[in-house]
Amino acid sequence: MPYKSPFYSTSGVVASEHPLASLIGARVLEEGNSVDAAIATSLVLAVTLPHLGGLGGDYFALLRSPDGKVYFIDGSGYAPKRLTREFLLEKGYSSMPSHGPLSISVPGMVDALYLMWRKWGSIEWRKLVGYAAKIADKGFVVTRGLASFLEKLYEELSRDPGSRETYYRRGVLGEGELISFKGLAKALYLIGEDPRSFYEGEIARRITEYVESLGGVLSLEDMKNYKASLGDPLSITYRDRIIYEMPPPTQGITTLHLLKLVEEQDPQSTGIKSVERIRLLLEAAHIAYYIRDNYVTDPKHMETPVNRLLEREFLQEVWRKLQEEGISGKSYEASGDTTFYAIAGRDEWVIAGIQSLFYPFGSYVTEPIFNITLNSRASSFSLREDHVNRLEPWKKTMHTLSAIIMEDRERVLAIGLSGGHYRPLLHAQLVTNIVDYGLSPQEAIEYPRFIWHPWTRRIEYERGLDLRGLGNYETVEKPYPSRLGVTAIAEVKSKVKAGFTDIRGDGIPIGLP
Repeated sequence: MPYKSPFYSTSGVVASEHPLASLIGARVLEEGNSVDAAIATSLVLAVTLPHLGGLGGDYFALLRSPDGKVYFIDGSGYAPKRLTREFLLEKGYSSMPSHGPLSISVPGMVDALYLMWRKWGSIEWRKLVGYAAKIADKGFVVTRGLASFLEKLYEELSRDPGSRETYYRRGVLGEGELISFKGLAKALYLIGEDPRSFYEGEIARRITEYVESLGGVLSLEDMKNYKASLGDPLSITYRDRIIYEMPPPTQGITTLHLLKLVEEQDPQSTGIKSVERIRLLLEAAHIAYYIRDNYVTDPKHMETPVNRLLEREFLQEVWRKLQEEGISGKSYEASGDTTFYAIAGRDEWVIAGIQSLFYPFGSYVTEPIFNITLNSRASSFSLREDHVNRLEPWKKTMHTLSAIIMEDRERVLAIGLSGGHYRPLLHAQLVTNIVDYGLSPQEAIEYPRFIWHPWTRRIEYERGLDLRGLGNYETVEKPYPSRLGVTAIAEVKSKVKAGFTDIRGDGIPIGLP
């Protein structure tokens, strides 16, 4: 029996990780279209969940139009021009810093949302941005998730004057207390007047001056040159369903590799509760993550074309190579967080949107005048000269964000979750829960999960799974529900739209009558 209930509607629904974001998105659906609702939802999330995905981070979306065409919005940023391997090596770094001013890439979220609005928006841009601006100005109630990270990261954030001023002016706030961001409200009002002010105006100047004052290299030139892009998704057929994922620089292709590798198995022979299912997914994950870590980066810098990576023959070649040479890779810190939302509108558009600072509160650097916390996405680059994802100026790193749109016979679903490097394995669990084992979207969300720390023997799993007999792995049981990904799903089936959210998070689905 699921813990949370879906929101069913014949008009439209928004499922997000914050109640205010779902509420504002649903209100916008009353007078605008699904893209309008997505923009408003995203910006409200940027205010209310500043640790997961603010204006200083990245944004991606898959959008399915009423005629079945799926579009991809790429709002990932690139490395600053002066952030080079040579520069970091001279400073004594042997790997990319996880946080701080040298972990920051150009924020892509604002221009990505503006690109969506220019292409499909119907409500005045200023009005859409105004919803989030008013919430930042008036204040909102701190949720459990935000309160937890404010307490957990107090020491790290307090070292940065901007973060200390933004988040701890009144001490460490707890769940249920009011918080506001007056500077962020000013930034949003400026963006409402001119979205390029974030990249070319006063906001850009303040951000770059502050980062440079801390020893960073993000410049006004880096900001001015940035533009989000519109493209096509990747897709495969999985058991007669069409699965759309995000292309490089995202790791969406890794989800597709996982599904292609498990498709050849009979789900009836590996029941949903069986350890054989977990073993199968782990074996597939070793191959899929090997490809990701050795082939995927900014598509302009990839040596092997994406279409080649999706060929069955290529997977077989990699499998044979790994059988002969053994499967191995370099372990890395795999934590990270983000927030995902899904929308199904009365206009028959379905949208999967995801945004992130990478780690909670990203770089731990917050510009104090406009209260904009900046991402730590550049930390994903490699300093190895021979690595496909090596750091280079104005290059995008391999990106952990991705999301799914699935055409499942008589229905369409937008599926996504937080999860960082674990996301493809979690995506595969969600899809197989629904397709192979017949769970409803809510049941699929709430079913216990597991994650593998890439290139280690460590497995974390939620209570309710049985990993006895798995073999040579270090298994760690987590309480249920844990924070192993926070999911949202929107579903369109005939004339009914439905929104589903996760017991692991604070969000709810809200729709129209």
